[in-house]
Amino acid sequence: MRNKIATLPACFWLTIWWGCLWMNETCSVVAVEYGSDDQQRLVKDLFQGYDKLIRPGNPQEKTVVIFQINLAVIIFVNDQKQEMKINGYLDLTWKDERLKYVEAAYGGNLSTLRMPSGKVWQPEIALVSTTDGKYGPSYRSNVLISTTGDVQWVPPFIYKSSCHIDPKFFPFDVQICKMYFRSLTYNSDEVELRFIQDGNHSNFEVKDYRNNQTSGTWDLLDAPIHAHKLVINGVSRDYVECSLVLRRMSLFYVVTILLPCIMISFLTGFVFLLPSKGKTNVCLSILFAIVVFLLLMSNILPPGDTLPLLSEFLFFTFIMNVLSTFFTVLTININYRGPNTHTMPTWMRILFLQVMPVMLCMCRPVRHTPKARIRRKAPFLKEQYSPVAMYHNPQCAQPMPLLGPSGEAEDFHHSDRLHPDQATGSGRRGSPILALRLTPIRTKRMINKATSPIIVSQRSIDSIISKEVEMFAELLADVPGYQDALKAVAYIAGNMERKTDRAEITDDWRFMSLVIDRLLLWIFFIVTSAGSMGIILNSPFLFDSRQKLA
Repeated sequence: MRNKIATLPACFWLTIWWGCLWMNETCSVVAVEYGSDDQQRLVKDLFQGYDKLIRPGNPQEKTVVIFQINLAVIIFVNDQKQEMKINGYLDLTWKDERLKYVEAAYGGNLSTLRMPSGKVWQPEIALVSTTDGKYGPSYRSNVLISTTGDVQWVPPFIYKSSCHIDPKFFPFDVQICKMYFRSLTYNSDEVELRFIQDGNHSNFEVKDYRNNQTSGTWDLLDAPIHAHKLVINGVSRDYVECSLVLRRMSLFYVVTILLPCIMISFLTGFVFLLPSKGKTNVCLSILFAIVVFLLLMSNILPPGDTLPLLSEFLFFTFIMNVLSTFFTVLTININYRGPNTHTMPTWMRILFLQVMPVMLCMCRPVRHTPKARIRRKAPFLKEQYSPVAMYHNPQCAQPMPLLGPSGEAEDFHHSDRLHPDQATGSGRRGSPILALRLTPIRTKRMINKATSPIIVSQRSIDSIISKEVEMFAELLADVPGYQDALKAVAYIAGNMERKTDRAEITDDWRFMSLVIDRLLLWIFFIVTSAGSMGIILNSPFLFDSRQKLA
């Protein structure tokens, strides 16, 4: 027996398996039909002879579609691509007379019937301003059919729509992103789009099913919705305009871009406080930083013929930096001028060395008393180089002290060292070399030592100094090479005077460059402050106090 069963053909066993599978499916269908018999009868009665391609209602009448849109989340707004991505769901309601039924005839507990959206007629409402090619909802949910024939369809969506970005007042800007919905195949005489109005104004229904997860970049100020008629190829079509009024959260851009730019703009003016050698390097570094910020702005905002507020501020800073570089080069040129290359005009000396320092509260260090101007004319007369004459000259320079063998300045009281026979001379003039060894201060010190504690008047001191100088001159009058030494001293003194004159002229040019730097510092500070405030405060949305929608 076992051998006969084993020899049965495989097709026999396959037939038995298919039979069991069919009986299982039949039993399950019968059970379902038995459990929802009223609903099955309702579906069979409603859709028997129903054609979803035929528009409901009278052909001469319009099918009214109530349009609502509920916003959940603003996912992002891409400024560069000028597009917006949002999440939410549509709410479309229309009346189909063919789907009316009496609830009592079907058990009395079927007030709403849920059917796949592909089973009933649809108005084919689509987003025509899409940027990714998806015109309809992302998920086709079931439709709800009521006893009165009202059909409600609430499909969720993730729309990516175009959004025109006006970057004029970036980052203190408000953008209006618009979405356009209309029926793709029906005109205004066939399908009319309406929405529920609250007085004369209608809005989105703003809901968030993610625990009030709002956009981190934008505040939603308003969400108006309007219905319009559009004529396309001579055919009038209804369309709905849904707008989102978005205000940018500017704190991120203020901290990362605006504040550094403001600091850089003021740093441009404070360059004039630096010494001449380091100014150009700082100016070029600031210039490169501004260029980097300009390139960053070009990557954030879309290209167009509108200059953004922040780019306008950067361009203003760029111009100020170029001007500061130009004036820096000018002041460096003035700083390194000298008597061998330039001559300072009188008006420039009066304006920049006398008038402007007072106006800018600048105080120049007090110069020392000008040294004696030894006449360097031939012939070299003895009277011109008389020590007494040099001493009584009010512009006489204070001579250098004579160093002794120990390297210390000696207090040379010559009256103690003169021979009595040398106390009187032949009336010849002495040498100015002696004047280099004896100064009024040292003589006064010697007299104080000799006469202390007696108080000696200035006139007595001058008399004593004159006599001592004459005595030293008479002492050295017969020294060989006296005239040659006198000429050498006059030559050295003349070179020192010329060097002092050149140094004074160079100091005048340097002080003039400091005055110009101080003047430019105030000018750049005032212009930068006024320009920055004028540009930034130009935005009408800087102090926008409108509350965002909850």
